[in-house]
Amino acid sequence: MTKMILVRHCQAEGNLKRFFQGRIDSDITRLGAKQIAQTAALLSNEPIDVIYSSPKQRAMKTAQGINIYHEVEIITDERIVEINAGKWEGVLLTDIEQLYPEQYDNWKNKPSQFCAPEGESMREVYDRVKKAIIDIAGKNRGKTVCVVSHGCAIMNMMCFLHGLAVDEIKQVPLGTNASVNVIEFDDELVPNVIIDNYAEHLQEGFSTDY
Repeated sequence: MTKMILVRHCQAEGNLKRFFQGRIDSDITRLGAKQIAQTAALLSNEPIDVIYSSPKQRAMKTAQGINIYHEVEIITDERIVEINAGKWEGVLLTDIEQLYPEQYDNWKNKPSQFCAPEGESMREVYDRVKKAIIDIAGKNRGKTVCVVSHGCAIMNMMCFLHGLAVDEIKQVPLGTNASVNVIEFDDELVPNVIIDNYAEHLQEGFSTDY
């Protein structure tokens, strides 16, 4: 059995200031640092063999915090980076709603039809992260691997891991910052989701959405 612990990065500047981060390399917030500490404590007794992280610093700092208890290799992987949001990146969500009403409606209500202006479509993200997850699991058979990524990317991963097509992604909730998912893969790399968007390790007042 291969075990994968899938973690969303902590709160970053874009989460706090409510702008679309995408590929912007936003730094973490003070609250985010506290979320990392609480997540690291939660995972401190897990026998993690290797950590994969998006190269963005909000993910890397989350991965490094988790790794304090494990001291294993951290492998950066561009395939698990956040959606390329094109013209939306760095724009306040309130302005996006006014400037791009059709695509904003797709983003909120019909995500499988979403395509960022001059960026990626949801289908492209789904295909990208699906291949990455299966590849990572295949390279780490019999191990426990931690993967640190981003909200939209993880939503697509979980859609696939639940056996759903991208057209069904609306059924998959967006986890909070520093939420944790646990998946087990059998010898044929068939996934079984054990835990979805766990966030009870975050103390009262430390849980953040978007």
